[in-house]
Amino acid sequence: MLGPTEMLIIAVVAIVLLFGAAKVPQLAKSFGSAMGEFKKAKRESELNLKKFEDSITGDEEATPKTAAKAETKPEAVDIKEVAAYMGIDTEGKTEEELKAEVQAKMKASK
Repeated sequence: MLGPTEMLIIAVVAIVLLFGAAKVPQLAKSFGSAMGEFKKAKRESELNLKKFEDSITGDEEATPKTAAKAETKPEAVDIKEVAAYMGIDTEGKTEEELKAEVQAKMKASK
């Protein structure tokens, strides 16, 4: 069986053979920048999810001060769209009733 060290050496040799020694630094740089962009997008999506949850639960004080400096502006959340997305019947219900049902469904899913 091949161990992790041998597999790593084989992978490095294969990359050098496929792309050439001159392209390896460029590949590493582009891979690093792609990872940075991925991490940035992940942080932004986590902040947006936290803002959305806070707007649903009405917990405005729980938002950390660093999240308030996000580049995107919070958009108005249509509770009927959220409830419909979660599979809640919206016919003839007020926004407060829908908000309570959405909160209950979120607590049940945790």
